[in-house]
Amino acid sequence: FYPAFVISRFLPAGVLAAARTPGGDRAGARLRKTLVVTQFGIAVALMIGTAVLFAQTRHVQQADIGFGRDGLIMMSGYGDPALDPGQRARLVDAMGKTRGVAGITTSGVVPGGGTFAIAKMKRPGATGEPPMIVQATVGEHFFDTYRARLLAGRVFDPDRFALDIGNGDTGRKALAGRVANIMLNRTAARRLGFARAGEAIGEIVSLDGGTVRIVGVIADMRFGTPREPVEAFAYSYRPGGGYRAIVVIRTSADAATVLGRLETTWRRIAPAVPPAATTVDQKLYDSYYRQDVQRSRLFTAGAVLAVAIGCLGLYGLAAFDTMRRVKEIGIRKVLGASTSDVMRLLLVQFLKPVLLANVIGWPIAWFAMSHWLSAFDDRIDLSPYYFVGASVLALVIAAATVASQAWRVARAEPARALRQF
Repeated sequence: FYPAFVISRFLPAGVLAAARTPGGDRAGARLRKTLVVTQFGIAVALMIGTAVLFAQTRHVQQADIGFGRDGLIMMSGYGDPALDPGQRARLVDAMGKTRGVAGITTSGVVPGGGTFAIAKMKRPGATGEPPMIVQATVGEHFFDTYRARLLAGRVFDPDRFALDIGNGDTGRKALAGRVANIMLNRTAARRLGFARAGEAIGEIVSLDGGTVRIVGVIADMRFGTPREPVEAFAYSYRPGGGYRAIVVIRTSADAATVLGRLETTWRRIAPAVPPAATTVDQKLYDSYYRQDVQRSRLFTAGAVLAVAIGCLGLYGLAAFDTMRRVKEIGIRKVLGASTSDVMRLLLVQFLKPVLLANVIGWPIAWFAMSHWLSAFDDRIDLSPYYFVGASVLALVIAAATVASQAWRVARAEPARALRQF
């Protein structure tokens, strides 16, 4: 009675599948599936991370940074002490007349760096600690060359408004005892307590121990890293752009061609100072984007490797399981199962570890990418599309990996499968 009772509890499919097959016990099967789940979990996490890295890197490279970066060239040798004022003036004049140049300006602050000061700015009667403001000196046509967006007021026009020249020895002597004009970016106006940009126009504030009048407010221009908030800027006009100024040129033709012409002009007027020129796009890439681009490439390589390893494991699991289940599948076909029924049965079973891998991959990717994105002031949203897309891609790759095994077994003749039964 007892042997009959024990034998009656056996599952026929399990007995047929495991018969005379090494590693057919449940512990071995669980170990194999656990390894496949772990491999695909890591692969899914890396795929999500790669997608987020690429999306964030593309976002910061294409985001609106408050000025038109395309076609801008920077020449930093302009502020070299070896150049006298006459050479600087001739350089700006000659380069401005160069074919392909649409605009030219000078300034102490530029994308990726520059020279500037930091001071406290305060409204009359304001209480509390005054905000820290970056003081930047700019030359003629600065805002036009950068294509900055004017939100309220006007830009500097020293030919019409003498008080616009508020910096440098010439300005101080000519405007002694008078209130010079400045411009703010939107962040600076907001920190001073102006809810709307227009509220700041005409207001007199203290800056670095003196008094100045706000005549214009522009949209924020992100000259620094996308990882940090935009600084509060106060712009003052100074002929020549101030100490250690840099020339910024907007081109209307191919930047590389125009750059060659500008360097030729530079060497003719200032042969003692070599021209140090680069495009603004290249400067921003070298300063802020290069590391993230390299990191995204590394993640891509890791994701491809992890998927390849996962597919090898899944293929091995599929080959092993189909070998164990040949007789079971033969019996199913004898009992009326079609090829599509068998294919569906096998694919569902082989893809279960991949679906389970998302339980591992999704939380890892979410925590890692949330932490990484939190370091950016300008960042994308961690959309569920990245997670769903990675999972769907993993399923497609896994299905393609095991489809040949499933098809081979599903198409096998039942008589051949049961021949040794």
